[in-house]
Amino acid sequence: MQVKKFEARTMKDALEMVKTQLGPDAIILSARDNKKGYGINGEGSVEITAAISDSSLQKKAFTESRMGQNDRENFQRHGAKAQKQIINKFVDNQLNKSQVAVPKGNRRYIDIADEEMAPGRGVNIENILRDNSARIHMDDVKHALQNNAQRMQTGQSAQPMSAAPAQTQQQQTRQSQSASTEQFSSLQTEISALKNVIEQFQKVPQQMGSSYPGADYGIHHDFSFLFEKLTDEGMEEEYAAELLLQTQKKIPATKYKNKALLEGWLARQILDETKVSAGGFESKIHLFLGPTGAGKTSTIIKMASHLIIREKKRVALVTCDTTKVGAPEQMKTYAQILNVPSATVRNSQEWAQIARHLNGVDYLLVDYPGMNLKNPEEGENLKKILPSSLLDAWTHLVLPVVSKDAELSELGQRFKDFKFNDVIFTHLDESIHNGTLFNFMKKFNCPIHAFGIGSQVPEDFEFATKERVLDLILKITQKSRDIGL
Repeated sequence: MQVKKFEARTMKDALEMVKTQLGPDAIILSARDNKKGYGINGEGSVEITAAISDSSLQKKAFTESRMGQNDRENFQRHGAKAQKQIINKFVDNQLNKSQVAVPKGNRRYIDIADEEMAPGRGVNIENILRDNSARIHMDDVKHALQNNAQRMQTGQSAQPMSAAPAQTQQQQTRQSQSASTEQFSSLQTEISALKNVIEQFQKVPQQMGSSYPGADYGIHHDFSFLFEKLTDEGMEEEYAAELLLQTQKKIPATKYKNKALLEGWLARQILDETKVSAGGFESKIHLFLGPTGAGKTSTIIKMASHLIIREKKRVALVTCDTTKVGAPEQMKTYAQILNVPSATVRNSQEWAQIARHLNGVDYLLVDYPGMNLKNPEEGENLKKILPSSLLDAWTHLVLPVVSKDAELSELGQRFKDFKFNDVIFTHLDESIHNGTLFNFMKKFNCPIHAFGIGSQVPEDFEFATKERVLDLILKITQKSRDIGL
């Protein structure tokens, strides 16, 4: 059994490749659309997996070997049904020639057909399809064999069928039985191979007809536009499929054509799945960790401004960033502008002194140096300046939402050992696709705390809500703005 994959721009082209290379008896095992680009132009493609038995493939190869170049090209242009007829005639003629010898001086029967089919002899495919002469010749041969058998039973001499010594009826019967046994064995082998193909095919029935987005996950085709919308927004396919399958269960099949209803139920499912953490303020100490350039310092100043101006809270600022030139002076300047106390912590021992002044403030916001944690040494240095667990600090991981999904996942894995409580996404004003928000939340089971959406203080800072996350994923506000609502 031969199994092979074919990829082309369209289903028609892929099927043509199957017919050309495997022949008209090929079985289609699976067919699906590829979202990945095909070729240098990045177009979509269709992938087909097909199988054919070895004997069928050998028949096709034999038939093409008996044709000239022009005949092969003409043969390939025919449909599968016509090709099958041609292959069967070629093979039947060859079998008849091998089983029945031609009488001396007589060029009738199989030799004539074979000569017409020989390479370079100008065989006409159209004539073969219309001509039943091969069948007539076979009937003549059978009739002659029957006459010979009758003559032998009545004691008359059989008419010679070839130049070779006449065979006895017993020898002919023995040869016929041997040929039948070989054919029966060949059929058994082919049937067994086909059974194996069918068993394998039944194990993966969902692959058949994967011609729309989400089909591989069992999503109904009426939901495919939503699957494509979510994945285009950057949401991973498995999370998009999970949302839509849950939505699909809650809607009667008779309502599937109502796109607005489907999108409304999807929005409700996203709200149910979204985790936010606008709180965390039961802890006095708030630590801000993250990679270089994530915007930790800006986020601290925005949150401090919000707490001071809008919440009327007492806030103190602390920096542990002694690696970046001017970082302590910068934090001190911000503290003076906000009229709040500030301090610099260089090691874990200095936290004891900081703890003595906690009663005088509501919240202590701590800025840490930007670290990508690409080597163990960075992690060890960060642990040396973390406060004791007795101080019950709340840890925020600050990440730029404009980073690629794989980069955010990698950063999440690196900071996982520091047990961050939630995530703050910055540079939201620069982001185009926001599905990565949902991906990170699901991968690390981590609620979203807040967003940094610009450079203005404190206006460009907001605590996360489920509705805001939904709006970022489905772009509801942007869509309303585009249509002038």
